[in-house]
Parts: sequence; structure tokens; C-alpha cells
Amino acid sequence: MKVYFDNAATTPLYPEVVEKITEVLNNTYGNPSSTHALGRGAKSLIEYSRKQIAKELNALPSEIIFTSGGTEADNFILHSCVRDLGVQVVISSLIEHHAVLHTLEVLAKKYPIQIVYVNLTERGDIDLQHLKNLLEQYTEKKVLVSLMHLNNEIGNILPLKEVATLCKEKGAYFHSDTVQSVGHYPINLQEIPVDFITASAHKFHGPKGVGFAFIRKGIV
Repeated sequence: MKVYFDNAATTPLYPEVVEKITEVLNNTYGNPSSTHALGRGAKSLIEYSRKQIAKELNALPSEIIFTSGGTEADNFILHSCVRDLGVQVVISSLIEHHAVLHTLEVLAKKYPIQIVYVNLTERGDIDLQHLKNLLEQYTEKKVLVSLMHLNNEIGNILPLKEVATLCKEKGAYFHSDTVQSVGHYPINLQEIPVDFITASAHKFHGPKGVGFAFIRKGIV
């Protein structure tokens, strides 16, 4: 008998997911950019999926961008914030996933930005008072806060709405790696003013190689 205890790393595919993927691979193989019937069918299926995800998160379909997974989504958002939004300071933590930490290392070498790490409590939670102090320290610069929602190794949960509200009050962008929480934890993006989140299907019984980034409309 096989017993699996590593769902935090990746989950097995649900049988209905395997069935749907097989059906789509066999029948909806057209190029979604093509104007013929098979292409239109593929395009329609993609847009239907986008709407379903947006509905689950209480977001707009146009705010959902498909990626190859959480790592690409985190990279895409962090690079875009620095390159396109002119972020000068990134506030993060030393317990982020390598998809964030390694990307920040690359960005610090490529751009004249400052990376600052918020303190942690003895339990591994984000020190919210220190975060507030940092945000007040850099009020004259464009700031991005990047903190994961649910830690993949120690399980700590960030008070997402509280941090998002704080960032909004201080004029900072807020990105949260929600790869561990999307599909398991309710997230209402109309109630939580986070600017960017990321997800990966293999964390909630979907296929590897599929994910998405949420980018709030009007962020620019």
C-alpha cells in the first residue's frame, strides 16, 4: 500500500482532470490564434477557463494571465514591476520561495534597486510593525512588497488583507506568492487589495506546467 504525504510539494491529478485533459488533447487541438473552427474552439475553451478562475477569485477575466506555473508567474511580475513600473525598493523576506528570492538576486544585479528584508518573529511570522516602519522609511521611492501568503515549509499564514491594506495606505505595490494557498484557501480579490498574486495548478490536483498570474486592472 502506497501512502503519500507530500501534497505541499505537489498533488496527484484528480481522475476527472486526467479525463478532461485527454478529451481536450484529442478533440480541441487547434491553434487558438487560428480563425478556423478548431482554432476558435480552442480559443473559446481558454477564455472559458480564464472566466472560471476569475469567478473563483472574484476578479476580472482580463486580470488573469496564464503561465507555465508559479515560478514563471513570480518572475514575470517581479521583473515587470522593476522594469516597467519603475520600482526602486523591494521589501521581501528571507523565507520566500526561491522563485522570488533568486529572481530578486538577479534583479539586484541587473537594475539599481534596493532589496530589503523584513524581520521575522520567533515563530517565523512577518514582523508587521517592522514592515510598517520600512514602508514609512521609503515613502519617497516606488516600493514593491513581495511576501508569500502561505509558507510551503513551515506553514505560516500571512494576514493577506491586513498587509495588502497597509501597502495600499503607504502607496506601495503588493505582490503575494499564493501558490500554496490558491485552490485551498478562499481569496476574494474584491475584498483584498493585493496587486499581484500567482498560482500553479499542480498544487491543487491539476497538471504541472500550468499556472497563472493575477495583475490588478489599472495598476499602471
